[in-house]
Amino acid sequence: MLATLVGLSLLLTLAGGIATLIGCLLAPRLRARQARRHPQQAAVRERTRQTRRLAAEWPLLAQTLGLGYRDQWTRQHAYPRAEFMADDQGVTATVAAIAGASLADYQRAATYLADTWGCVSVRAEQQVPGLIRLRGLRRDPLLTPARIDLSGTAPASLDSWWLGWAEDGSLVMVRLAEVSGTVIGGLAGFGKTMLVAHLLGQLVPSPAVQFVLVDGKGGPDYDRLMPRAWLSAKDDLIDVRDVLRRVHGLMVNRQGAIAQVLGVTDAWHLGPSPSWPLVVVVIDEAHTFFHERKGTSPEVKAHNALVAELSRLVEELIRKGRNVAIQVMLLTQRATGDAIPTRIRDNCQVAISFATRTVDGAVAALGEEIRNHPDASPVLLNDPTYVGVAVTSLPGRPGFHRVRTPQVDHHQVAAVVRATAGLQADPGVLLTEAAPGLRVVPEPGEVA
Repeated sequence: MLATLVGLSLLLTLAGGIATLIGCLLAPRLRARQARRHPQQAAVRERTRQTRRLAAEWPLLAQTLGLGYRDQWTRQHAYPRAEFMADDQGVTATVAAIAGASLADYQRAATYLADTWGCVSVRAEQQVPGLIRLRGLRRDPLLTPARIDLSGTAPASLDSWWLGWAEDGSLVMVRLAEVSGTVIGGLAGFGKTMLVAHLLGQLVPSPAVQFVLVDGKGGPDYDRLMPRAWLSAKDDLIDVRDVLRRVHGLMVNRQGAIAQVLGVTDAWHLGPSPSWPLVVVVIDEAHTFFHERKGTSPEVKAHNALVAELSRLVEELIRKGRNVAIQVMLLTQRATGDAIPTRIRDNCQVAISFATRTVDGAVAALGEEIRNHPDASPVLLNDPTYVGVAVTSLPGRPGFHRVRTPQVDHHQVAAVVRATAGLQADPGVLLTEAAPGLRVVPEPGEVA
C-alpha cells in the first residue's frame, strides 16, 4: 500500500513537472499571440512591468550613483523617493531633491541613468522646490527634420510667433509682445537664415507688421524677401546706417506721438494695427556692423566712427523701442562681447542659440545660466544631424529647452512674399497721417 502511494506521488510530481514545463514553453507563444490580437493591451502591460522594475531597482541604483546621503545614526543610505512612468518614448521619473540629490547631482548622473534605463539621453529639470523631473528618451525626437507648408494667412495674434516643437512634441511660441530685442546665435549652416524665412512666412500676411531687412552677408539669401520690406540693405555700412537712421527717427517720432495717437504710453496695450504696425528689424550677421579696426589713418577713423554710430542706433532701438512696437532681431555666428557689444546683447529679452563650438559661445548667446544646464547646451548640437535644432528658455518652464525648428521651402516663402507685397507700407507716412500736426524729428545728416 505504501509503495503504491509513493508511486502515485512520484507520478503526480512528474505530471506536474511536465505540465509546468509545457506551460513555460507555451507561455511566450501564447503571450505573443495575445499581443498580436490586442497590441494596445500588451503595450500597457509591458509599460506596467517596466514601471515596476524601475521602481524596484531605484534604491540600489540611487545608492550606486551616490544620490542621497548616509544617515549618521543608522549608517544606512537614505535615497530620494521616486515615482516612475514608462511610455512609448522612454521613461519619466519624478524624484525628490534631498541632500546629495540636487538638480546638479542628477545632471551629473544623467549619462549613467541613460545607460541603465536604455535611453539615448536623460534630462533633469527642476519642476518645483523639492521635486525634479527626469526624462529619459530611447530615441532623440529632435533628430528627424520637419518640413511644413506655410498657410499664407495672417496670424490670429501678434503676441507671439511659432518657433517649433519641444522634445515632448508641444508647440514652442516665442513672445513678440513687449520685446525690443532678440539675439539668435549659432554656427553657419545650422538654421539661422531658415528661421528668419519661417518667421517672415508667418508674419508677412499681416498688414500690422512691417519689416526692415539688413543682410550682413551681402549675398542673395534675402533677395526674395525684399519686396515685402519697408527698408532693406546689404553689407554696405553707409546704406545700413541710412536705414537705421530712418528706423531710429520713426522711433523718436512715435515716442512723441503715442499718447496723442493711441491714447496710451505702451502700444502693446492695444496691440499692433495697420496704422501702427509692429516694425521688425532683422540684422543678419550683425557682428559685421560692430567691428572696429585698429589704426590711425583717416580711413580707419571714418570706419570706426561709422561703426560707433551703428552701435548707438541699434542700442537705442533695443533700449527704447519696446513701447512703440519696434523690435530688433540680431543674428550672428558669434554672440561674444567682441562681436556684439554687451550693452546691446544683454538688453535683448529673447535669446536663441543653434549649435556652438564652445561653452563660452553658448554663454554669450544664452547667458551664464546655461552653465548650470550642460545637458541642454548648444555645444551638444554641433553635429549635422542637429541642423535646425535650437536652445532657448521657455516662459513658465525652468531651465533651457531644445527646440526643433521647421524647414520651409524658400520658393513657397517667396510666393507668399510676392502675394503680400502690396501690404508693404512706410510706418512714418502712416504716423503722419494719424497725427497731421506731428513735428517730424530728422536724424543727423537728414534735411528736416
